[in-house]
Amino acid sequence: MITRALSVTEVNHFIKTMLDGNSVLKNLMVEGEISNLKFHSSGHVYFSLKDSQSRIACVMFRNNVQNLKFRPEEGMKITIKGGISVFERNGQYQIYVRSMEPQGVGALYKAFEQLKEKYQALGWLDTEQKKPLPEYIRRVGIVTSPTGAAIRDMISVIRRRNPQIHIVIYGALVQGDGAAEEIARGIETFNRLGNADVVIIGRGGGSMEDLWAFNEEIVGEAIHASQLPVISAVGHETDFTIADFVADMRAPTPSVAGELVAENLLEWAGTLTQLKSRLLKAMNHYIEKNRMALTQAAARLLRSGPENQVADMRLYLDALQDRMLRGMRFEIERQRSRVESVSRRLDDLNPLGVLKRGYVLAEDKSGELVRSATEAEAAGTMKLKFHDGEVIVSVIKEEPEWQLKS
Repeated sequence: MITRALSVTEVNHFIKTMLDGNSVLKNLMVEGEISNLKFHSSGHVYFSLKDSQSRIACVMFRNNVQNLKFRPEEGMKITIKGGISVFERNGQYQIYVRSMEPQGVGALYKAFEQLKEKYQALGWLDTEQKKPLPEYIRRVGIVTSPTGAAIRDMISVIRRRNPQIHIVIYGALVQGDGAAEEIARGIETFNRLGNADVVIIGRGGGSMEDLWAFNEEIVGEAIHASQLPVISAVGHETDFTIADFVADMRAPTPSVAGELVAENLLEWAGTLTQLKSRLLKAMNHYIEKNRMALTQAAARLLRSGPENQVADMRLYLDALQDRMLRGMRFEIERQRSRVESVSRRLDDLNPLGVLKRGYVLAEDKSGELVRSATEAEAAGTMKLKFHDGEVIVSVIKEEPEWQLKS
């Protein structure tokens, strides 16, 4: 029995001691609906847990909030674990929550849906946000466990399909504490070093808890921030993670991811052979088509033009087959034709050429040309120049009994 008056502080402290010392109240599991939810700037979360008849105050400190796999919402039905104690300053008793889980659906699935909805609202899942894979991939960066089956499968597929591809492995945890941080760091490292054309993140199958590292926000942000295309290859075909939705491409399995980045060299060889055949066929068709056109053009020229024009056009058509010599050959032929033309004109103007046709030049004793019969009679004696020599003649006054042939 207490014989003196207690202070308020003493009463609150006494109640706190009793509550803290009660093993049942220290480890409660309580279910109810969230109300008056408040996220404090300190990182703590304050709310009330209520049912149809009453309510109780609750607080969850930052270190426990950080472990939540989902974001609490007003009106959400949850189950919490924690202990009842008193905040001595105001005498309010409340539940100090250590963990909580949504009712009706697992906390992990709820967290998955919430983060997916967030990224959907940000546009991170839109097709327009996806980066295409490079046309020619020479270096592949892989973020995964260096000892798991997934890395062996991917290496095997890539080596079989295209041994020329260089594989760079960033060893990372893919499950448990710190796994999400290591996966994100691997993506960032490949972007910083620039030693890969595309990045694959992945692991083998497992439960949702096993694959949870690929649902963490830090991984989603690293994928979105990546300048390199990212392929998510997590679990089996039926497994879906946040990484699958944010990544530029999803591969249902790690082996398929290997196929996506490694073009089959045998298939490429077949494709190149087909392209070569098509190219040769197109070239032959083009050559034959133009050969026929040239032949037809030559025939038209032969029918419609004089010989010198045909010769010039033949030279021109021949020159088309060798572009480097076209101008030179045409110019030489043109200059030769000009020389021949000038030569013919000079021959026409040369007096010797006239004499060869039967004409003579008559000169008097002084060397002046005799241009008429009158001048010939006056001269008496003349020098006649033939094309092959000269003779001296005398002019007969009287006409002899013979006539020149008309």
